[in-house]
This record gives sequence, structure tokens and C-alpha cells, in this order.
Amino acid sequence: MLTLLSVCAGIGALAVPATAAPSRPTTAYDQTMLETLAAQLRVTPLQAAQKLVHEKNLISSLENIRARGLRTDGAYFDDAGTLVVNTPDAGSAQALRSAGLAPRTGARGEKALDSLSARVGEVIGADVTQVQSWGPELAADQVVVTVAPGADSALVRRLSALPGVTVRTGIANGNTTQADVIPGQIMDLDPGTNCTLGFPGTTSDGDNVLLTAGHCVEGNPDILNRSGVHIGRGVATEFPSTDMGLMDIDDEDTGRGYVDTRKGTTVRITGSSKAPVGTTLCKAGNTTGWTCGKITAYNQTVRYSGESVATSGLAKSTVCTEGGDSGGAYIAGNTAQGMTSGGPNDGHDCGYNEGANATGSYSYYQPVVDAANTYGVTLTRS
Repeated sequence: MLTLLSVCAGIGALAVPATAAPSRPTTAYDQTMLETLAAQLRVTPLQAAQKLVHEKNLISSLENIRARGLRTDGAYFDDAGTLVVNTPDAGSAQALRSAGLAPRTGARGEKALDSLSARVGEVIGADVTQVQSWGPELAADQVVVTVAPGADSALVRRLSALPGVTVRTGIANGNTTQADVIPGQIMDLDPGTNCTLGFPGTTSDGDNVLLTAGHCVEGNPDILNRSGVHIGRGVATEFPSTDMGLMDIDDEDTGRGYVDTRKGTTVRITGSSKAPVGTTLCKAGNTTGWTCGKITAYNQTVRYSGESVATSGLAKSTVCTEGGDSGGAYIAGNTAQGMTSGGPNDGHDCGYNEGANATGSYSYYQPVVDAANTYGVTLTRS
């Protein structure tokens, strides 16, 4: 089973008392971030910076294409760093090539994969306890279902018979949530465990709040910072249907528009998005610190250990996380991506700030764009 990372794990932005604010935010792509990425990619920090700029430029080109009304149906970075874009017509394909992007025609595409994933959920039905996760894998143009070891063979056959569906067997212990207010600092829950602080922002009526993992604020707990100072209280959660939640920040405290890397530096938040699959991103977590990887999938449905209901709408990445990282902030360059939800319950150890040496194979996070839209929150930027 999968496990949540409450006490679980987390990272994120924090609303902290003015007296506890961290050091002044650094410029984009600070040296700490680049060194972590460089070690992981086995390149120089300069080459890591060039990779981030390359991805940012291609994403901007894709956004411009979409703003012009050209038809696209999902995009992903391949291993060569090319941004591949699904498109159903020749006119759009030519426009994509002219913008330096690689069109792919003839694929099922994102919309069809999302529909197929919903069909998979219907086939699974009451057998959800035999399944660990399912969702689209855009590059493979398939919906991948991960079943528990020993899953009923009849269920496996029904799933395997669906065109476009691949069935895999998962790990013995599945997945777990990872639960702990500056993005990336500890989010101490009273009573209970700890998570990591996610992204602060404001509601339409001007209330200061923090977006976090939903399982971190179940029961509306009081929340303390690393110094034991009360900074807020949980006020909303959608868990387990999704893993988004909301903390109300105390009036005397201030949400900051940057992420604490847990390496003595901070990274500015300049916006939020759902970056294409394959985009490089890093996360700050109370347990594992600053670890990096890439986005591998969206719209994933996950069943966590101890839960009979699956959590949907999650993104998947290769970033390593552990318990206590939940709620923590994922960021691609300076663009907010999401908050840690969970990962494999296999006893893996990421270490602290190990970056390239992190051993976890995958993690799930709640996309921040979806959470912000649900709660009507505008993220704090710097």
C-alpha cells in the first residue's frame, strides 16, 4: 500500500511570525538549488541552470501556442529535453514545429487518457483495496494500474482487457501519506504529528491562509512553527477524495512568498502552474530537506494504507520524500507546483538534503493550482 507522509511528510511555504522570518530571498536559481540539481544530473551547476532556462523557454512557447487557440492535448519532456506536444491536426503540428516544439500525432492524448482512467476506476469499483494506484502516463500513452501483490486474477484480467491499460504489480506495503507554515519548514500539529508547511496566500475576502495536504489538517488541528509558536489552525480538508487542505494563518503572522530549502537559502515564488510531465522540480521537506527530480504523471489515483477510499487528482514525481514531508512545497524553478501527499511504504531512506543520492523511487503531490482554485486562493509571491 501507499502511505501518506504526515508525521508524516511535507514541505512548503510558511506563514510565520514576523519575528521568525528567514533570511532574505535569493534570486532565481540560487546556487544551492543548482548544486543539488547538478549532483543529481551529473552535470555542472552552469549546465543545471541552462537546463532550467531551456525548460522554462519551451514551456513559455507552449503557453503562447495555447493562448493563440491552437489545439493541443497534453505535453511532456522526453529524455533528450524536447517538449513533445500531442496535437490532432496538421496545422497545429506545423505551428508547434515553428515554435521549437515537437508535435506528436496519432496518440490517444491527455483527454482520452483521463476518460480511460475514469473507466478504470469504474472497473475497479469495490475492489479498490486490491489496487495501489492508477492513472495516465502521457509519454507511454497508456493508463497504468498498479495492483497489490496477490491481487485477484479476475480483476487483473478485466483491467488488462481494456485497450490502452497496462497492469503492474506494486510493492508489498503499498503507499503511505507523509504529514508537518515558511514553505519547507516544520508544521507541528497539536495534538498529533508533524507535516511541512506549504504555500501561503489570500482568499477573495483578504484572509491569510496556507494551502497544504488535506490529511495534515484533518480534525482542524492547532498548528505551531519550529519554535513552538502558534501560527494557525486547520479549517478545511478534502481528504481522502483529494489531498488538499487549508490552514487559517493567525492575524499577527505573515505568509512568505518563498520556499526554505533547508540549506540556508530560499527560493522565490513567482507564480504557479501544472508544468509539463518531465519538468525538473525540487521540494523542501521537514524530514528529507531539499530533494529534486522530475514530474512523471498527472491525474493519478492512489490508495493509501489504512484507507478504503482512493485519493484522486494527484501528480507523481521522482522526488524522494519520507514521513513528515507531507504538505511541503514542490517548485519548478520559481513556479509553485504542489504539496507533498505520500510515497512508497517500503522503508526507503532519502537522507537529508542528499539530492542525487536520494533512493526513493517516486512520490505523490497535490497540485497547488487545483487546491488554489478549489479554495479561491491567490498565492503569495515575492
